[in-house]
Amino acid sequence: MLAVFAMLNGVGFARRNRSRAPSAFFNLPAVAAFAIGFGAAGYPLATRTRLPAWGIVLIAVGAGALAISGMITLLAQWAFRGVSAASAGDEEQIQGQLAVVTRDITASTPGEISYSSLGREMKVPARGLSTKALAIGADVVIDRIEDGVAFVEEWAVVEQRL
Repeated sequence: MLAVFAMLNGVGFARRNRSRAPSAFFNLPAVAAFAIGFGAAGYPLATRTRLPAWGIVLIAVGAGALAISGMITLLAQWAFRGVSAASAGDEEQIQGQLAVVTRDITASTPGEISYSSLGREMKVPARGLSTKALAIGADVVIDRIEDGVAFVEEWAVVEQRL
């Protein structure tokens, strides 16, 4: 029930002190993960073994701690993959993004651009839309990304159209 509550209302809703960042270990999803791990290990041990109560509780607490650790690890990996994948591949978010050339772009060879997305510095291979060479440090605008390569246009050209 805690997991459903956290999903419907959000983690920040239940926090008393909203001025501090939420804790990775002490929040509703973490408590829900602990309860699932504790119950999944504790109930079968309590009903089907003859272990002493302290042993069952100890094993169940360990299982709950593993559940929290697993949840945090999986969510952290998913979140970081999601940020880089969305930043590099979502054309709606990328189209019109300002960037800086970090490796020369010529008509025959792709270069590289750098831009900021969601607070992270991203670097992507790039080709120019025109045949004009773009030097390191040039300001460009991302038109689209195809197969991991950004197609860019010089900012001065875009600015003239505006």
